[in-house]
Amino acid sequence: MRPLLSVLLLSSITNLHAARYHVNGAATGSGTGLSWTDAFTNLQDALSVVIPGDEIWVAAGHYRPTTGTSRTISFNLRNGVNLYGGFAGTESSVEERDIAGNPTVLNGDIGEPGTPGDNAHRVVTANNINTHIVLDGFRIMNGYSASGSGYNGGGLNIQNIQNGSLMVRNCTIVNNYSGTYGGGIYLAAANLTIENCDLLSNSAGTGGDGGAIYNGNNNGGYSNLVIRDSRFKNNTGRRGACLHGGLDFNSLLIERCRFTANTAELSIIEIDGFNNATISDSYLIGNAVDDSGANILRIQTSASDEVLFMTNCTFVQNFNLYANPGSPAIRVYGTHHRIENSIIHGNTSHNGSQVSSGMNIFHSIVQGGHANGTAIVDADPVFNAPSPSTNASFDATLFDYTLAAGSPAINTGSNDLVPATSLVDLAGAPRIQGGTVDMGCYESDLSTTIATAAPANARWYHDPTSGLIHLTNGLHGAEHRLFIHDMHGRLVTAARITSDVFPVALPSGAYIATSAAFGRLKLVVR
Repeated sequence: MRPLLSVLLLSSITNLHAARYHVNGAATGSGTGLSWTDAFTNLQDALSVVIPGDEIWVAAGHYRPTTGTSRTISFNLRNGVNLYGGFAGTESSVEERDIAGNPTVLNGDIGEPGTPGDNAHRVVTANNINTHIVLDGFRIMNGYSASGSGYNGGGLNIQNIQNGSLMVRNCTIVNNYSGTYGGGIYLAAANLTIENCDLLSNSAGTGGDGGAIYNGNNNGGYSNLVIRDSRFKNNTGRRGACLHGGLDFNSLLIERCRFTANTAELSIIEIDGFNNATISDSYLIGNAVDDSGANILRIQTSASDEVLFMTNCTFVQNFNLYANPGSPAIRVYGTHHRIENSIIHGNTSHNGSQVSSGMNIFHSIVQGGHANGTAIVDADPVFNAPSPSTNASFDATLFDYTLAAGSPAINTGSNDLVPATSLVDLAGAPRIQGGTVDMGCYESDLSTTIATAAPANARWYHDPTSGLIHLTNGLHGAEHRLFIHDMHGRLVTAARITSDVFPVALPSGAYIATSAAFGRLKLVVR
């Protein structure tokens, strides 16, 4: 009883003394950090005084790990302390932030501007954390871990968080470099969730692996990694331009993610070992590799109890630029991995096959067919507006890979193969429409009826005839932020919800509106 009482007392004390510290590089007050007026001007000052249970709010601006030239200094996350960026410097709640409008930048460019060789080795570090902490609303950039420096993870270095966890949310991790492992993120023996983030133009050097993310080993410890609602673009590396994981995953979950315009010598995603791994409701489109034995997706494990599930994914127009490719776009070891309800089409093939023979495929479109599996269709998936590219990487967000009318992927998947947690597609629309799940990452909407009244139990709805959004039960409490994205995940507009009925002016098309208070709403503007 005494140990439990001690824990409860410690928890009470921690909560009793919890404080919120403010950081604003433009503040001119007393510098106590206890209000926006008296905010710290240096993030390191806030990190030096916090204790578990505190949180730090950071206003827009550029913050560097040091004002000196020591490349070993980074922003070191503290146990039990959450960090939030994206503030203007007047807010009283996290929900009031406009992250896109108030970029809060953690910048590793500490030396000569634009000269990467004198940048911080790592911009952010999170080591030996034993609680759940959050890093939310930051742009992390210009970390530079040179080959031979002994440092990995130019953007973030995350290690030894097996008794706690880190949530990286609403962040952009861009233009970071490692000469060895993990240009954007280096992960080892840690529990990490990445949610609604952009990983852009990160790179691992000529001999480096994991341009965006590398998962390594630390004293035999294994990692649990979840990547959700995120976008990977223009990342580079020798192996695993987007993700390279050694024999060190306990679990890996990738859901509703976009991988496009990434390039590598040997692979875009490479996973060597895991207890369980799932990729669902995601696309890999327009990526390129360049080597005889290269693959877009490579799964190295052949252990029968280590099974990759790839479900409701669109894997199309990925290319091996090598003159005579000796391996297919998807290569797996063993005969137990599974592709389900997916589309594999227009990728570089080897001996007529886009997928290695050991893969098991069910209820999917596979160009050229496949020997192992059932309900495999060899047909054009018929997208609305795909890229014309046949041999070069490209940005798939500039095109439309939703299913066109008459697509053989519509209503031809298997509902039994849809994971219980897969409730929405890549665009946030309900996963099963028309009674049967579609193949691929996008679910088609075949309804020809325009709904002008609220569906049962809906908290809000859109009337396309008037262009108005209605809050079914009215606006209660403070105003709320509204974000509208197109079907490629690009932010179209942001606004404040200040009344029960309000207009949205958008070009014709389909959109997803999100609000922390009301959830997700699909808008169809005709």
